[in-house]
Amino acid sequence: MKKGYAICFTGAISFVTGFFLGGKALVGMINDYKRRMERNASNLMLFNDWLEFLYAGGSIEQYFHEHGYKRVMLYGNGYIGQRLFQALEKTDVEVTAIMDQANSSDSDAEGILIGVDSEIPDFDCVVVTPTAYFDEIFHMLRKRTGQSVISVEELWQRQV
Repeated sequence: MKKGYAICFTGAISFVTGFFLGGKALVGMINDYKRRMERNASNLMLFNDWLEFLYAGGSIEQYFHEHGYKRVMLYGNGYIGQRLFQALEKTDVEVTAIMDQANSSDSDAEGILIGVDSEIPDFDCVVVTPTAYFDEIFHMLRKRTGQSVISVEELWQRQV
């Protein structure tokens, strides 16, 4: 009889432990999806604001000219960073490097893509494209350079 209770008790403990660990893993997955959803929604709104700015006749390079920035470094090689790089290729603003954690690319920026631990080239300004992580990236870059560090949103928000 004691053996039956021991088996039932062991089974119950195993069930509760599995239920707890499974629930914990599920909560982690839900939180990860929620962070991704919020980041994607933020990026969607950023692209919307950018298009609105362009349709209103705005010019990305105007910000750089007004501030005397001729050579810029981009931080982030995601969708926003790649589109900004493409937009600046058609201007007289030189992109000296694109810094990214992944340091791998399937974009046109192969030759200038650098890792976060790489030596930083000469530039006048850093444009941070992952707006959801701007504060973290700002503080990391502040430790490595005294040059201006701005969010990509500043390129059109002050001109509208």
